[in-house]
Amino acid sequence: MGNKTIKLSDKGSYRDIALEQLPRNVRAAVTDLSAKNPVADILVDQAGMLYRIHLTAPANIYLDVLAVA
Repeated sequence: MGNKTIKLSDKGSYRDIALEQLPRNVRAAVTDLSAKNPVADILVDQAGMLYRIHLTAPANIYLDVLAVA
């Protein structure tokens, strides 16, 4: 993934996190999307088991992923 920044929001504010801290299927989606799209930041919003991945400009893509155990 290079030097892309991943920011997680679970309580209203964003904080930097490592890719390994995300659930396996969310991590796979982030890795897949970022490999195919040139982005500077990856924003991940968490609402319970639902993760919304937002790749910033120029891609500007949103993807909802449900984390499973």
